[in-house]
Amino acid sequence: MIGFRWCAVVSLPAVLVLAGCGSGSGDVVERVTEEFTAAVASGDSVRACELLTDRAREDVECSSLDVPGGTVESVEVWGDAAQVRTSDDVLFLRELSSGWRVAGAGCESRGERPYTCEVGGP
Repeated sequence: MIGFRWCAVVSLPAVLVLAGCGSGSGDVVERVTEEFTAAVASGDSVRACELLTDRAREDVECSSLDVPGGTVESVEVWGDAAQVRTSDDVLFLRELSSGWRVAGAGCESRGERPYTCEVGGP
């Protein structure tokens, strides 16, 4: 597990920029997201479900997993949690002992309220 370190957060209009935080983790999160979206797009429900957290897996029938994919546009990592925005979706990931796993997919913003997700959640 990666040790905790403080990260500077600068608020810009509707965008958070993390200064020097989780660059290595961000690459891993991006790879897991790409692997997950590729598995869903190709119909490999077994692999897609392997990349879900246990909690997210409880919310879905793996054989009928269908969430938007898209190209990764941004990755934000906060310790053991991450948010990935693709061209078609917002996903949330968690770092577990088994590695980074998708905790929420098919997510939509509801303004000030928590995101709603087709699979799992933030």
